[in-house]
Amino acid sequence: MASLRKLGVWFLLMGLLIVAGCGNGERTEVPKQSVSVVDGDTIKVKMKKKEETVQLLLVDTPEINHPDVGKQPLGDEAKAFTQKLINEAKKIELEKEETKRDKYGRFLAYLHVDGKLLQEELVKEGFARIAYVEQPDAKYLEELRKAEQEAKRKKVGIWQWDSYTKNDGFHVEALKNERNIFVASKNSDVYHPIGCHVVKDIKPENLMYFYSEQEAMKTNRHRSGVKECWSSYK
Repeated sequence: MASLRKLGVWFLLMGLLIVAGCGNGERTEVPKQSVSVVDGDTIKVKMKKKEETVQLLLVDTPEINHPDVGKQPLGDEAKAFTQKLINEAKKIELEKEETKRDKYGRFLAYLHVDGKLLQEELVKEGFARIAYVEQPDAKYLEELRKAEQEAKRKKVGIWQWDSYTKNDGFHVEALKNERNIFVASKNSDVYHPIGCHVVKDIKPENLMYFYSEQEAMKTNRHRSGVKECWSSYK
């Protein structure tokens, strides 16, 4: 009897993501207070002091603190969007696919907020691209493709810049000549054009992106004194 009780608690701690006998496509409701957002496409589910990292299936959002690529444009915005939908949701449900974990040990799941697929909302708003499609008949893939085509057509979010979003991810280097993206450090009162050579020296955790010069100025920052970076600006 004790072992059965222990097993029951274990299933609860895992957020009921791996329930024996539970078929694919079944949704499991999780308490809002047990969910925290890591970035746009990753959450953590915590119960009884146990925590699992959950990767959202079929989507990829820009990084906010990756060991190799650092912070990417719209990474913070994608995280904020996911956080907003979770904060506003009255009902949060996880739905697992056949593959339970990825190579990093993270659970793979669809996330539903008040009946809406969060992945689809991310793609629709231009905060995510379709990625990591291992099964061509994956559930919701067709809905995501339609949402992505519409986001591309409208040139919203990650699609507003040519060559930033490709099949292998996001390419900050493709934005170096964009005149409406500016970068600053949280610890500085100046900002730079994204192509300025000093940008590479800003630590990812301090990096801030602005998508117009007016937006940067509203934070009480001013242009940096790196003259060569501003030679093409008035």
